[in-house]
Amino acid sequence: MPDRAAQRPGRYVGSPVRIIKGDLFVTGRARFVADLSLPGMLHVAILRTPHAHARIRSIDAAAAVQVPGVVSVLTGEDARQHIEQIPHRVDPSVYGGKHADIHCLAVGKVIYAGQPVAAVVASSREEAGAAVALVRVDYEPLPAVLDGEAALRPDAPRVVDAWDDNVMHSGRFSGGDVEQSFRDAEQVLQASIRIHRYSTQPIETRAYVAVFNRFDDVLTLYATTQNPHQLRHMLAGALRLPENRIRIIVPNLGGAFGLKMIGHPEESLVCLLAMLTGHPVKWVEDREDCLVIGGREQVHHVGVAFKRDGRIVGLRDRMVANVGAPYSTPGWGMANLTAVTIPCGYDIQNVDIQYTIAVTNKGPWTASRGYGKEASNLVMERVMDLVARRLDMDPVEVRLRNLIPSTAFPYKTATGLEIDSGDYEAVLKQVMERIDYHGWRERQQQLRHEGRLIGIGVACELTPEGGSLPRSLVAGYDTTTVRVDPSGKVIVLTGVTNPGGGNDTGIAQVVADELGVDIDEIRVIQGDTDLCPYGFGNYSGRSLIVGGGSAALAARDVRAKMATMAGVLLQVDLDDLLFERSRIHPRGSPERGLTFKDVAYTIYTRAYDVASMVEPPLEATRTYKPPHIRHTPDERGKLNPYPTYSNGAYIAVVEIDPQTGRISILRFAAVHDCGVIVNPPLVEGQLSGAIAMGIGAALGEELQYAADGGRLTTSFKEYLMPRAADIPDIELGHHSTPSPYTLLGTKGGGEAGVGGATASVVNAVADALAPYGVETLELPLRPPVLWRAIRS
Repeated sequence: MPDRAAQRPGRYVGSPVRIIKGDLFVTGRARFVADLSLPGMLHVAILRTPHAHARIRSIDAAAAVQVPGVVSVLTGEDARQHIEQIPHRVDPSVYGGKHADIHCLAVGKVIYAGQPVAAVVASSREEAGAAVALVRVDYEPLPAVLDGEAALRPDAPRVVDAWDDNVMHSGRFSGGDVEQSFRDAEQVLQASIRIHRYSTQPIETRAYVAVFNRFDDVLTLYATTQNPHQLRHMLAGALRLPENRIRIIVPNLGGAFGLKMIGHPEESLVCLLAMLTGHPVKWVEDREDCLVIGGREQVHHVGVAFKRDGRIVGLRDRMVANVGAPYSTPGWGMANLTAVTIPCGYDIQNVDIQYTIAVTNKGPWTASRGYGKEASNLVMERVMDLVARRLDMDPVEVRLRNLIPSTAFPYKTATGLEIDSGDYEAVLKQVMERIDYHGWRERQQQLRHEGRLIGIGVACELTPEGGSLPRSLVAGYDTTTVRVDPSGKVIVLTGVTNPGGGNDTGIAQVVADELGVDIDEIRVIQGDTDLCPYGFGNYSGRSLIVGGGSAALAARDVRAKMATMAGVLLQVDLDDLLFERSRIHPRGSPERGLTFKDVAYTIYTRAYDVASMVEPPLEATRTYKPPHIRHTPDERGKLNPYPTYSNGAYIAVVEIDPQTGRISILRFAAVHDCGVIVNPPLVEGQLSGAIAMGIGAALGEELQYAADGGRLTTSFKEYLMPRAADIPDIELGHHSTPSPYTLLGTKGGGEAGVGGATASVVNAVADALAPYGVETLELPLRPPVLWRAIRS
């Protein structure tokens, strides 16, 4: 068990501390990659194919080269003379799947609409855009396949010529005796649950500025990325440069949500163009390009065996994930996580989940917030409601009979996950009380008699966070350096990056409490591979689990040096010293204290007399490696890739206009458990944003394609994200069961909310339409879909 010392009440941990640098963002003074302008900088425009599948016969750039301001035009054949294929962040072939070569510009053929084909470098963005429109490509169109299940047919067009089929990866997670559970079941139901393709669209799109210094052969890339050290590693492999001659700098990010994980072709392309031209080169993604990337499209053919009291005894799932075209980002892994997370927070030991990951000629997946677990929760919450409807039971009662009891933790699921802690029943009951669930059920019956379509949707959610994959640079640990200068000021350098949610503030709170200093004395530096210790950035809700943990350990090492010095100066035993409000004093005698600054200055300036027992400088680098992750297979060959499992419960109340199909969300409540909370407003901000994403996914967000694979969704006119007026007041509550396995008792708080919000809204709509006998819903739940369901 870890040291629990950091869980003692602190001045800052647990308090609503304002975000560091918050005034910069509020006033618009914060700077992003797109704001960067360097002397002699050139701009890139990228030609993207309109075809989903086609051979490239030839490319004619003669007219583009003549445009004033144009410096260079690059094709895929040109690029491959200077650059290797892009290394995969997580290569499917390492885990028994198929490898695909990914180039920064298409070579030979294109396999999805929007794939980069050629690049123009010019003095301005406008000149580059004008020139790229003049590049002529002669294509030979090929048959395209868009549907995941259709891609599995023997006669389906091959997306990757070198493959013998369109299966990227497949597998199975199972446990118990599923066949026997179905034979012994009192009831069985079958259902198909289809999850549509949608995306994550941060306010800030991707942007890169590359600078190549020819004098010392050093490449610097200013990048909108979540994983700077891993991007450096990837670029070294692609660009044939030593990794120690590449520097990645990440300024502020305007959201990421997985979209800014590494592996995009533009990362290496912009760097190559800087190396070829000798100038700084800049590329900023527009919204149309950002909408090329998708995720989450799946179909689940589910079988459920259950008793008449609502207890589920067996579960089958035959899942097909349509990941679009192969890509170097780790998006395909979301499908694997969907499969392994089922049956979520429910105590179902007879489970058989078979998954197939199919490639098609749609745009590729990249990582998306929830990372597949939002789909797991949607599937299981629909299953719970279908069982409740079949038995004419309250959906809450069915959940209460199937949730993992609080006395069963740590709990091993049938698919091999080892859930650390939780009290799911208490969380569900708390959200019911918050929204007055039983009162709404009574009002629902009254309003139905008046002809109003009121629906109440319940969803529970399990969110494994802090993930780590063996044999990959997706690690479960991270590193922090804490440094105190002679004036007593503190610098924290961490391998965790900040996608805009304020994790630097949380890390500063942890360090401030450990050192007993005012938080204003602390500066946090992130996202610079030359300054920060090697770390793995931002993903999987890991920032405070491992970033906070490693910062606490490093701060304790520095504190120990300070305590040794203060003990000598004050002639006090170390155990009797208190660090608080930037002072160090004996317990019960604050008037005898020394300032933090005085002790630090003494260590730096008196190393040969009074401070000789303390080794300068005041600096420590520590790595925190959560112990609950297990990469060694157990007796069933299963791994546990997560240290923590946050959970939540969500209830939505909706009304549908029967004349138009329009949905109004009348009430929405959520209660979340992420263990020890470092900063409540930051957690609430994360959860509110995730809930908004989940509501958007349920009600309108979708990437649509024409029958030939052409893109129909190219702007926010077609991609229907919710506006502020579409999101109800979100009533939030917290329930804390500290993780027994993490240093600070924290669990992840970054990915939860998407799946729970989507599932609760979908269940509420299904509940509203129950009088019409509607069970199967087409997602997203746009008004025409519901209008047709009502009319049918």
